[in-house]
Amino acid sequence: MSPREFCLGVIDGRQEGEKLELACRETQSGTLEVELRLLAWGEGIGWYPQRTLPLPPELAHLRALLRRAERLTGRQRGAGEVGARVLPFPRTGELAAG
Repeated sequence: MSPREFCLGVIDGRQEGEKLELACRETQSGTLEVELRLLAWGEGIGWYPQRTLPLPPELAHLRALLRRAERLTGRQRGAGEVGARVLPFPRTGELAAG
């Protein structure tokens, strides 16, 4: 039996001509592995994997880290959605000084 793979999804990359693909691949032993692939566009070739990163089996931990990264970068808003402007709130010591 030959190994099989299927694409779980594709999103645009940071630059034009780049995409990120999440793929699930069955190994020769029958286990499933998840890979993150950086796809590049080649004229006459089409999309091809430029880099492949095998992901650890602890996907729940990876998901938690990605949520944390979303909060830090502010990228949890939808595309084209403008975020609210937040005014810095003065600390207690700053109120007395001002």
